[in-house]
Amino acid sequence: MSYRVKLPILLGIISFLFFFIHFLFAEFTFTHWQNPKGENALNFNLVGIYSSFLLALCISFIVYYFLGFLYQYILHIIFHIQDSENKIPKDIRNLNRNSDEYKIYKSVMFTLLQGEEGLGEEQFENKFDWKTIQATSLNKQIPDIKIPNSPGFDVAVFPSVMRYAGADYIRIVRAKDGLFGIIAGHMEPGILESSEKIFIHGIVSSFGDGLFSTEELLEKLKFALHQFAFLKLKLSAFVIQNKDDKMSFLHYMDMPIFQFSDHGIQVIEGSGDDHWYPNHKHPVSMADGIEVGDYLVWASDRTLTQFGLTSFEIMEEFVDYLLDLRPSSSRQMLLAIAKKMSALGRERNLTNPMEKLSILVVRRNK
Repeated sequence: MSYRVKLPILLGIISFLFFFIHFLFAEFTFTHWQNPKGENALNFNLVGIYSSFLLALCISFIVYYFLGFLYQYILHIIFHIQDSENKIPKDIRNLNRNSDEYKIYKSVMFTLLQGEEGLGEEQFENKFDWKTIQATSLNKQIPDIKIPNSPGFDVAVFPSVMRYAGADYIRIVRAKDGLFGIIAGHMEPGILESSEKIFIHGIVSSFGDGLFSTEELLEKLKFALHQFAFLKLKLSAFVIQNKDDKMSFLHYMDMPIFQFSDHGIQVIEGSGDDHWYPNHKHPVSMADGIEVGDYLVWASDRTLTQFGLTSFEIMEEFVDYLLDLRPSSSRQMLLAIAKKMSALGRERNLTNPMEKLSILVVRRNK
């Protein structure tokens, strides 16, 4: 027996029981209060039973024919969707887009074709939800961050997995003569940002493991990025050689690079531009004095918007805190920064202050 038959029978039985219980209650009330002598009780009972049965039968027929109409309507929609020459039939196209018929058509088409032709976007409450889900799906194509074993350097990153759409792209690659690192992303998560992170991951993955020198890696990155018109790209790429205290870098962010040493905190500025311009020349900058035991810290530009602070104010928050703490590894430094950021978030009533942050810490060991 099909569900088209089972459902009306079940609803009919339930309806009959409902009306019968209603009848018993009415009969009890009529007999004991309105008709204490019990006159015409038999006729009243028969009328109640007959009316309950009639109402239950009517509901069953209504449900039966409604399901038949719905079944034929869905078949009609599926037939037109599968017709490659006319995916949206004229009678559907002329409907009001807020009507129930048009919404049913969109829902069925989204289910069958998995959101082709952009109809899937409208199944969510708003476009932001749909874009966030798609961006997260793209992010999952990027493998988890693996830090290579690079003698002379101790590296820690947060987060270590590319699952959240708002996390910047972070990758560390070993060079012939040192270390190469990159952090990249936008201020706001979205499909474009996730797509660009996948593109950048392809570029970095082509560098291999220890195949090129640090200088060659920066030049290869610059050349590849100029082949694509990235807009509003936040980028910081750097190389540090094993036998040198200098760091060559491309830094296009509002948040500077922080250098922590026994002497305090120093700020390493980039070119002055707050993002990567596709048509600009991008000269490589240089910073020296990267001594053994020093920490270099990159933080996402989202830190500024998340906490409502300037880079100078953030630096002030960490000066005394880290000098007193004196971490002995990049991991300890990262945990200390995360602890401080969480405390700042609680002061500002942020529910998850670390959610939008990406942090990279490099310590020079020799």
